[in-house]
Amino acid sequence: MGTLQDVIYALRMLRKSSGFVTIAVLTLALGIGANLAIFTVVNAILLRPLPFPHPDRLVRMFADLRGAGAEDIGLSEPEFEDLRDRAGIFEQITVLFPASTALAGGDHAERIELLATSPSYFHLLGAAPALGRVYGEEDAKPGFAEPVVISDALWQRQFGGDRSVIGRRIRVDEDGYTIVGVMPPDFRHPGQTVNGDVDLWVAAGYKTNPFPNPPVRAQHILPGAMGRLKPGITIEQAQARLDALAMRLRAAYPKDYPAEMRWSLRAEPAQEQLTGNVRPMLIVLLAGVGFVLLMVCVNLASLLIARSSARLRELAIRQAVGASRRRLVRQLLTESVLVSLAGGVLAAVLQI
Repeated sequence: MGTLQDVIYALRMLRKSSGFVTIAVLTLALGIGANLAIFTVVNAILLRPLPFPHPDRLVRMFADLRGAGAEDIGLSEPEFEDLRDRAGIFEQITVLFPASTALAGGDHAERIELLATSPSYFHLLGAAPALGRVYGEEDAKPGFAEPVVISDALWQRQFGGDRSVIGRRIRVDEDGYTIVGVMPPDFRHPGQTVNGDVDLWVAAGYKTNPFPNPPVRAQHILPGAMGRLKPGITIEQAQARLDALAMRLRAAYPKDYPAEMRWSLRAEPAQEQLTGNVRPMLIVLLAGVGFVLLMVCVNLASLLIARSSARLRELAIRQAVGASRRRLVRQLLTESVLVSLAGGVLAAVLQI
């Protein structure tokens, strides 16, 4: 009962100080709102795991020339096969080859983002289509395979969401393909691309035109690769085995890997590699808005102290007629809590 009386009395007193309440609530709303906005971004990009099964086992693969200070020089097709067959750490591995291409066969010609992968790409990610099927090892061939999978965005944009799109023929850079699947709206490739989100996925073997035939170890034509580590293998253990593999390859092919170049293989968690460029900026932003919230709290505390000082006569009278010091403190705390709640609610409303 006493708490309810405190709340009713606090609301009555705050109504008499509408100017103070307005300034305090708006100040809190701006401070809390800024923190909510930045934390939402940080949570989505840095904290929330990738939306795939066992995302901690997804890694990106890179080749570096440490002697020349060059990183991410790409892979050759034989090097990719070495990773797949000799590293002993991958459950599955796929090439990642993004490209900007011209699409024909939909409602209109369009420049789209294509991702050429190994047939294992979708099974590696554990991704299922919303319509049709994804390609797999049964579609493997030396060059580009005919079945392709499209994004939900491209399906809506070029084909009007027509479910009969499965089996439809399209042309990509003058080559013919057949649509066999459509991915869900929330599916995104977990990696960097050329211009934007991937709209079309195609499998390739990279062993015939337009690639070198036979494959050449010294030609690093593949931009990158992604793998799923075997259960129980940590990133540190994976890196140790990659170092051992690189040492064996340098010894076996000295002409392709001059000693002074110090060619090496490197594995990074897929999420860390995806967010690496923006991580420092987001952390700085989060710290900045945290400091802003701290300043808001300091300013609000100053306003509350000033308001309490102006109410010394009122508080003295209440104490004289029997109110305990504990009751007065509880009353002031109730008013502060109500102001804080109002500021938090307004901040949450502004985020919607």
